[in-house]
Amino acid sequence: MNLLAVEKPARYMGGEMGSIRKDVAKLRIALAFPDVYEVGMSHLGLRILYHILNAVDGLAAERVYSPWPDMEQQMRDAGARLATLETATPLADCDVIGFTLQYELSYTNILNMLNLAGIPLYASERENGFPLIIAGGPCAYNPEPLAPFFDAVLLGDGEEAILEIAEAVRQAKQQGLGKAELLEQLAKIEGVYIPSFYEPGYNPDGTVAGIAARRGSPARVRRRFLENLDTAPFPTETVVPFMKTVHDRVAVEIARGCTRGCRFCQAGYVYRPLRERSPATILRIADEALRATGYDEISLLSLSTGDYSCVEPLLTELMSRYAHDRVAVSLPSLRVGTLTEGLIDEIKKVRKTGFTLAPEAGSERMRKVVNKGITEADLLETAFNVYRAGWRSIKLYFMIGLPGETIDDVQQIAALARQVKDQAKRSGNPGDVNVAVSNFVPKAHTPFQWEPQISTDEILEKQYLLHTELKKRKLRLKWHDAPLSFMEGVFARGDRRLAPVIARAVELGCRFDGWGDHFSKERWQQAFSDCNIQPEWYLRRRGLDEVLPWDHLDCGVTREFLLKERELALTESATLDCRNGNCGACGVCDFEAVANHLSGDTSVPAREVQKDQEPAAARMRLRFGKAGAMRYLSHLELITVFTRAVSRGGVPILFSQGFHPHPRFSFATATSVGVESTAEYMDMFVADGIAAAEVMRRLNAVLPEGLKILAAEQADVKAPSLSTLIDKTRYRITFDESLSGQLPQQCVQFMAHSEFIIQRKKKGEVQSIDLRGEVAALSALGSSVELVAGRGKPVEFARAITGNDALQADDIRIEKLEVIFNTAPTP
Repeated sequence: MNLLAVEKPARYMGGEMGSIRKDVAKLRIALAFPDVYEVGMSHLGLRILYHILNAVDGLAAERVYSPWPDMEQQMRDAGARLATLETATPLADCDVIGFTLQYELSYTNILNMLNLAGIPLYASERENGFPLIIAGGPCAYNPEPLAPFFDAVLLGDGEEAILEIAEAVRQAKQQGLGKAELLEQLAKIEGVYIPSFYEPGYNPDGTVAGIAARRGSPARVRRRFLENLDTAPFPTETVVPFMKTVHDRVAVEIARGCTRGCRFCQAGYVYRPLRERSPATILRIADEALRATGYDEISLLSLSTGDYSCVEPLLTELMSRYAHDRVAVSLPSLRVGTLTEGLIDEIKKVRKTGFTLAPEAGSERMRKVVNKGITEADLLETAFNVYRAGWRSIKLYFMIGLPGETIDDVQQIAALARQVKDQAKRSGNPGDVNVAVSNFVPKAHTPFQWEPQISTDEILEKQYLLHTELKKRKLRLKWHDAPLSFMEGVFARGDRRLAPVIARAVELGCRFDGWGDHFSKERWQQAFSDCNIQPEWYLRRRGLDEVLPWDHLDCGVTREFLLKERELALTESATLDCRNGNCGACGVCDFEAVANHLSGDTSVPAREVQKDQEPAAARMRLRFGKAGAMRYLSHLELITVFTRAVSRGGVPILFSQGFHPHPRFSFATATSVGVESTAEYMDMFVADGIAAAEVMRRLNAVLPEGLKILAAEQADVKAPSLSTLIDKTRYRITFDESLSGQLPQQCVQFMAHSEFIIQRKKKGEVQSIDLRGEVAALSALGSSVELVAGRGKPVEFARAITGNDALQADDIRIEKLEVIFNTAPTP
């Protein structure tokens, strides 16, 4: 594929630092994320499975993401098949393809990826020669709209189950078992659901009459539980992307599960029970991960990080260890009631990574309905403390369309947001509030699974009302697109009759539906019409005695408990947090293997940190090369690679001053994407006392294949910057062999010009460049030319020399051979 012709080549390069390549394996598993690379690379679950699987001899786990439309078009034009990043193995040649189901609006991407791989979409059409197609993730708790496409679905925690699945597939492969026999073996693994072993029936009114279990399968498939999170494997040497991703940091899962019982939150029910990692384990993971990745931020992940048993001493120790190294710590899921002044003071020590609070509802009444458990006074006091600590902006998350909501409840969102902003004035600091509003979508396995979803028109009316009310109060609103929430609601509580709709939508060109600019309401309407499906029917209120499409899938929480919670919501009654022993009898725990597991050891091991004074600076001047896939790195991506490399390699880099400190290094020039080079130069400021040769050794030990430091020397700290010393650059440009006979004459003709003016647009301005005036030397040899020139891009010179204005960078090979300086600064 031509990576120069796509928007972001780094999405498809592979070879990142930390990636694991196994050219020979007994079993090859493709971990497939049905979204673009930078979204999928931020997903913690896939990182965990990638390292668990690759730790097993003979087993190779590789990654594959949904190609962006520009790459998809290239693939279809060339007849190329979708392949893995690590070894470029076509998906059809893998043994297993495992999709993660994170979001309902990624469903079309799943089918499109199978189509690009040349794999039949429906499980019934895939014979023995095709890979096993499996899925897992939060949407697996109602996979029915996708059930006809999957061979197997894993419900629940995957750390142990994925190895059992892999072993079953390996044995079946070794014994020559067919697909039917393999599925029977997989069905014996706890948490594995085989859709073809269950057959739904329907009543005349369209509701589900029942779900019949076949082939001796149990009536219900119970999810898989990981008993002890503290002893579970967790990766510290993760893949470090070249490009910026959605969550570009070390992510440490400090707890799994939540006991708060917010009635709208599916994750709060399907991830029960609560299991915490010990502080010692968390600190070890953070330490190893920072060294291995070079990141400068740690994110402590859980559904409610502030509820972690010893979050304040843990955060204090993390800050003590890493603040001097300018490593920030973020807590992305903080609950209002858990934010103490001490916790806020710790968070602000390095840099303020943003503060988000989620009241969910504007009125006290609605917060009682959803069992949010926070009061208006709690929220305002927290906001006051946040502003007083120096934050200038707070983001507030709300939902509209919750069961029982009135117009007054919606208006109180704006009133509460204004009161939050008033806390900034009260604190004596300037402050702002950004309001983000999502639309409530009822989810399976929650107390609200029987409730209706409000229509698109109702959503738009409430959004407009909020926009008007907030504008009066000089506050900004961000909202979720109503048509996207409509589609999410259809599939969140859908059944197997929606599978042909998804397949038809893919045929019509639906892709990346969760990205607003790619979503096509018209195509989806056509798909529903072509399949004779009324999508609005899936948003209706469900009968309390109705068979639901997911009733044969057991998340652990009982139907009786969910019905009781629904009744409590109607009476605006609270359910206590079961963290401290107030058992609500939800059905998850057996109080032996499966139970809440809080960290018994609340002591936080302290480590003395040597806080030296800022050391004297030494300037290292480096020459490096970039070849192979690395030539596709943009300048910003190259900066990211070196930022990570200096940390991973233990190079004592110095940092800039200011609010957002950066490593002190700079490049001589920004070489164009696609250009190979053995003459890239950079200056790096490090602590005095390390030799240039040692800096080179440490960097080369961690840089990815294709990037290599070729020479290093120490330069004067006060020497001029490299960019001011460049005079000319020598390139080799190689053309198609058919031009070899013409190039000598074309070079002569070009050099005979007194001038050769071209114009280019940059930031709206037209620039004129005399290419001939910039050329100091030009010669031809075979199908190549060697060029010594000043300003100007190699492809511009190639067009001028050949007279071919249509020539593109991907039509030629460009090598940067030498930089000629007006003094001699180079190693």
